[in-house]
Amino acid sequence: MGKIIENYELKEHLGEGVYAKVYKAVHMVSKQEVAIKVVQAEKFREIPKLEECTVNEINILSNLQNCPYIVKYIDMLKTANNFYFVYEYCNGGTMDKLMQKEGPFS
Repeated sequence: MGKIIENYELKEHLGEGVYAKVYKAVHMVSKQEVAIKVVQAEKFREIPKLEECTVNEINILSNLQNCPYIVKYIDMLKTANNFYFVYEYCNGGTMDKLMQKEGPFS
């Protein structure tokens, strides 16, 4: 069994960037698969612009909930050490891999 964050069980590591790691997770009640971006709380203290960018991302995605081509933002959770941003899980692979496979104008 993976790490439990509130009602989500983190399953597998999907990838990471400069500021965060992303995991596939499952809501323990609904069984909905989601992607959870984990950002260490200290990153927000170290990089003041990160908070502004994160708030902008959440606001934009929240306003685009009805667009079928945009990943859905679901929730934000917080522990003493981390912030957890819950998103719709898209199982088609990374955008990078799709671009390499199909090309930008296929």
